Amino acid sequence: MEKQEIQVHYENNHKLYLRLAENIKQALITFLSEQQISYHTISSRVKEFDSYFEKIERKGYDKPIEQIEDFCGLRIICFYPLDLGKIAEIINEEFDVLDSIDKTENLEADRFGYRSNHYIVKIKKAWAKAPNYRGLENLKTEIQVRTILMHSWADIEHKLAYKTKDDIPLKFRRKLYQLSALLEIADSQFQELKNEKEIFKKSLIFENKGQPKFDFSKDINLDTLQAYLDFTFPDRSKGNTITRRLLEELMSHNISLEAFDKMRIETKTIIPEIEKEIVANGNWAQVGIVRAILDLKSDDYWNSRNEDWKEHNWGKVISKWREKIKK
Repeated sequence: MEKQEIQVHYENNHKLYLRLAENIKQALITFLSEQQISYHTISSRVKEFDSYFEKIERKGYDKPIEQIEDFCGLRIICFYPLDLGKIAEIINEEFDVLDSIDKTENLEADRFGYRSNHYIVKIKKAWAKAPNYRGLENLKTEIQVRTILMHSWADIEHKLAYKTKDDIPLKFRRKLYQLSALLEIADSQFQELKNEKEIFKKSLIFENKGQPKFDFSKDINLDTLQAYLDFTFPDRSKGNTITRRLLEELMSHNISLEAFDKMRIETKTIIPEIEKEIVANGNWAQVGIVRAILDLKSDDYWNSRNEDWKEHNWGKVISKWREKIKK
């Protein structure tokens, strides 16, 4: 094919692949959210023409749209190595997987190198019934999945322009291998740290006379606070950033988890009614209900509230209920 003919072919398909990339990206966001898998980024791209044409010439393709499998590409960057397997299960279940490669398996035993999982996929035929997927069922997409440290290595390696071992001068090779090994160890250690953190949080729950109880003997920190919130308010939404702010508030007012739990028990019969008054639709998140209880039961916490804030609906409702409690 001549370059002009290839360019026409490219332009005729480019918009389809842009639509495919965006729709698969949104689908992946949904799938990972449903499985509660946190991730750093999910990105998508469609090859620029110059890159597309260069690959055709280099590979000698005569049917580029069929032969180039990464015309449309997506990349999932997750945090932990164990997430790679969970994401693999999602991809294998939700897409028609034509091919998959674990780049780690291609490495020699003494090398770190480029690590990533690659999948060549098509959307399932049933998806094409939805308007946003019509006409996309025969197009291939490459999905790359790697941890954030794998991605760091890939970016550094790309910046250094070393594609193979032979590209690396001998004087740099040993140092580069040492650095890559440190990244692999760090990947493993972060996973272990996450596992130990989850084990610690579970250890805070014990049984007493057949009933689950929370261990208040441990110092308050972000992990013990989140474990308590998950134990006490399991069906309410949460977020690390806002939980961290709540921790700062509790510590600044010298309120322990055990002291707060007594406040919770004392207000558990009235909190549902107060929540209905303040939240028109929906429910408080974990941190929201804790703050409401603190407003009701802790004079020190309530007095730290901004006076203007107390004039808003939340403040007025809490003020009314504080008076009721005192009576």
